[in-house]
Amino acid sequence: MVLLAVTFVFAGEVNANPAGSGADAPAIIADVFICRPLGLIALTGGSVLYVLSLPFTIPAKGKEAAKRTLVLYPYHYTFTRQLGEFHDDDL
Repeated sequence: MVLLAVTFVFAGEVNANPAGSGADAPAIIADVFICRPLGLIALTGGSVLYVLSLPFTIPAKGKEAAKRTLVLYPYHYTFTRQLGEFHDDDL
């Protein structure tokens, strides 16, 4: 038992994903079945809110900020980022 414990302590780094993809299976599964559908709902709802807010945002010159927040961010989150990657510096 002691020899086995010492072996584990001094084994060094072990790569659980030798292919090196960077994303593990649970993160990809959660992304496909939970986050992407929620992103699609956010994109649809944000698009509706963007159109409804246009009469107020055009005179206030806030149309681009509203479009970025309500439409472009959910679109990017849902369709253009890598599977299993929840943080993207491109936003």
